[in-house]
Amino acid sequence: MIYLVALGFSVIAAVTDASSLVAAEVIRAGDRVSAANAVTDAGSAADAEEMLLGREVRRTIYAGQSITADNTRPPMLVKRNQVVTLKYINGALEITTTGRALGEAGLSETVSVLNPDSRQLVQGIVQEGGWVLAQ
Repeated sequence: MIYLVALGFSVIAAVTDASSLVAAEVIRAGDRVSAANAVTDAGSAADAEEMLLGREVRRTIYAGQSITADNTRPPMLVKRNQVVTLKYINGALEITTTGRALGEAGLSETVSVLNPDSRQLVQGIVQEGGWVLAQ
C-alpha cells in the first residue's frame, strides 16, 4: 500500500507493509492480543506483528478492525483494588507487607498502594512478578 503526502510543493511517498494485524474475533477491553484472536490482513498467522502479541486492548476491537500500538497497551500486572505484596529493600534490610493498589500499572510503572494497617499511602514501582517495590 502506498500513501502520498503533499507538503507544500514537495511530495513524499511512504510505503507501508502490506500486512497489518487485524482482529479475527471480538477482543474485549482488557483482553490480550494473541495468535488465536488476531491475524494479518492477508489471513496468515499473526507472527508478522509479534510486538503486538501479548499487549492488552484498551477498548473493544471488533472482528476485521486493525490492531495497533495506539489501541493497545502493555499488560497490566496490577489492577485497581488488587491486594499486592509491597516490599521495601535497603541493602540487607527487606520489609514485606501487603497493600491495596489504588490504580492500574504495568511492568516498571508507578502505582499508589494503601497500607491497610497504617492507612499510609506508598508509591512504588511494579516488578516482574506483580509485586511492588516501595520508594
